[in-house]
Amino acid sequence: MVGRDRRRALAPVLGVHDHPRMDEEGQRPDPARQLPQPPPQGLGQRPPPGLGPTPSTRPAPPRDGNTNAGWLVLAGGILVLVGVFLPWITVTGPAGTFSESGKDANEWAFLILGGFATVRGLSMARPGLFRFQLGTPLIGGVILAVLVAMRGSDLQKALNDLRAVPGVTASLGIGFWAVITGTVLVLLGGIMAMQRRRL
Repeated sequence: MVGRDRRRALAPVLGVHDHPRMDEEGQRPDPARQLPQPPPQGLGQRPPPGLGPTPSTRPAPPRDGNTNAGWLVLAGGILVLVGVFLPWITVTGPAGTFSESGKDANEWAFLILGGFATVRGLSMARPGLFRFQLGTPLIGGVILAVLVAMRGSDLQKALNDLRAVPGVTASLGIGFWAVITGTVLVLLGGIMAMQRRRL
């Protein structure tokens, strides 16, 4: 009995030295306590806020083709506006030389369409200044072309009547040629803008 009690006394006490030390417990990673890894980012997923690249807030630069179309429309609109105030018909006779402009003939439709083309062309060429989306240059150019054809027919008839008078010469003035040139530029700019929009 004495030997048995002695062996029990010498045996290590369980529960005291079997637990890991506190410093060792902090160094050993616990697989159950590891943080979950974030899922891989796919092509259609957005990164969490603050982790992805910062999106650019600057607007995309305008296309060169649309800018060139805007300059054509702007130049055409200015030519139409200036042409209204220049002579459309010039007549020379025994009493002297006189001329008549589009403003004298109350051609307000050309003033309105020329103003629209000027503003629209400027908004296309310089979109950073202001935005003007009312109407399209192509439609405005077509209306201008129809008015030019109608007005040109009337002017040609008037020129023929004046030239029938002895000693009288008559010709189209520079103003109407400016309106014709401006109308062509507006049409070209409108066609170019439509082609760039389809691309």
